[in-house]
Amino acid sequence: MAHYPWFWRRVKFGAIVLVGTGFATGVLGALFIWSGLFDVAATSKHPWPVAVVLHYAMERSVFLHAPELKAPDLDNPTLIVRGATHYASGCASCHGAPGQLASPIAQQMTPTPPGLYSAGRDFTPSQLFWIVKHGVKMTPMPAWPAQQRQDEIWAMVAFLKHLPDYNTEAYAELSGWSGGADFLSNVPATLPGGDFNPLACARCHGADGKGRNGVSPDIAGVSASKIVQALRAYRDGGEKSGFMQPVAASLTDAQIVAAADYYATLPTHAGGGTP
Repeated sequence: MAHYPWFWRRVKFGAIVLVGTGFATGVLGALFIWSGLFDVAATSKHPWPVAVVLHYAMERSVFLHAPELKAPDLDNPTLIVRGATHYASGCASCHGAPGQLASPIAQQMTPTPPGLYSAGRDFTPSQLFWIVKHGVKMTPMPAWPAQQRQDEIWAMVAFLKHLPDYNTEAYAELSGWSGGADFLSNVPATLPGGDFNPLACARCHGADGKGRNGVSPDIAGVSASKIVQALRAYRDGGEKSGFMQPVAASLTDAQIVAAADYYATLPTHAGGGTP
């Protein structure tokens, strides 16, 4: 190459052009941002080329960062129901569900949260686990609030895998979701217990408090003091659970006591003490 000085001159010239172009692009980009011309209003969606690039970047990032994990039995009915009950209260408002559109607020987000009916085909179980656990930056998708609770995350993956299998009626029966009622709303109580409405609790723990055949812990007849202690621990962060913390975080002390008193009075199994 020493005999071809023109070659090195061209290489040097090309390097200068590349560096100069990169510097100029950076300066122009900084000026564009500083000018405020970039419209961050969510009322204007991303242009389709930007949306395509961002989605592709997300997919490539997931493919790179998601490790291959040994999944539990994702066809386990108990695991599927656990995922469905949380999906109904924690995910459907953004992603929609059988017979339920995403909320008007979610539909105005940028990017709009996608429907998840094809998620089980688009991603492997390990990749879905990674997405649910870590969330996705620059989108409304949050990280799982209890990072150490792999059992809860796998429950969500199991439900997402089977989400296309359910129509409106089957989904409502599976999740126990009748729509609209909060934990202690002002609607009349559906079970004996004064002003306490156990609807939200019953979706996981059952109307009788016995855990819907192992879906959730049996809390029928558990002492009120233990239930109060547990709910306060979830509410205040002492105990970690992506299922329980969102429910407990919205409760006042009076509501916690009302829930504890209600479940403490329910009959236990005929064989004796509560599991």
